[in-house]
Amino acid sequence: MRKGLLGLLGLIVLGVIVGLDLGVTTNDHDEQLELDLKLAEEDFGLVFIDLPNGESTYIELPNGQTVLIGTGAEDSSEELFSRLNKLKVSQINTIILPRFEKEYSGNVEKIVTKLQTQQLIVPEQGLSQAITQYQHLEIDIVGWADDEEYAFSEYLKFKTLSTHSSLLPVLSFILTIHDKHRFFFSSEANKQLEQNWVEEGLSPVAILKVAEFGTEEGTTQRFLKEIDPQVAILFSKKNSKISSALLERLQETWIDTYTLNQNGSVIIKVNDFDYELVTVHF
Repeated sequence: MRKGLLGLLGLIVLGVIVGLDLGVTTNDHDEQLELDLKLAEEDFGLVFIDLPNGESTYIELPNGQTVLIGTGAEDSSEELFSRLNKLKVSQINTIILPRFEKEYSGNVEKIVTKLQTQQLIVPEQGLSQAITQYQHLEIDIVGWADDEEYAFSEYLKFKTLSTHSSLLPVLSFILTIHDKHRFFFSSEANKQLEQNWVEEGLSPVAILKVAEFGTEEGTTQRFLKEIDPQVAILFSKKNSKISSALLERLQETWIDTYTLNQNGSVIIKVNDFDYELVTVHF
């Protein structure tokens, strides 16, 4: 019980520090933590979910629409649904699959079945694969092309980027909220591709979701300097370690770095003027 109370106290202190308004409820019998993002009329909520294996980011729009970017690996399904439950998520309207590997797509069918998903978005080059794999779920399957812009609402837009892989369907994009807060979801750790992105012109971003679980192959110094993120997020992959050289680059560039297996889930609330960040161990 003491451990649970200390964890709750830590969450409340962090919330006060960053000014994040989170509704927190606990059950004295099982010490379960529940969070309410308490979004205002034009606020967006993002939760980078700490999974033992794989990537999954939950987005909640002001109108109640929900998006899940990645579903984590199948062996992380218990943790995924536990966290979604504690966030009081009853429906996922759209799933975006940035890649088809198991660390990104392992729980698609479970999410669609349990949370009434209506739409699945995949890289355009993997559209036929997705239709073959998921058509039995009877949902709308859409392919996103490179270098295009897709609007989810007046205040939420996705700009897809060019890809390098010719074999594996991959989707990297910049998510923009209120035309000013930019979140970079990088899905390929490739030095040549990052150079191409830089040469095509990149603007600074607030948050970088680091590609491929922090491998040494990409996220170069030049790339980091060009996009100049304030925060870097690193998901966890089973039997894989984050590159120490990459962590050193992030530290040298004065980027606040959150490794989810250590820091817990990262919760961000975005309004028209600013964003607020807090971490929580579910």
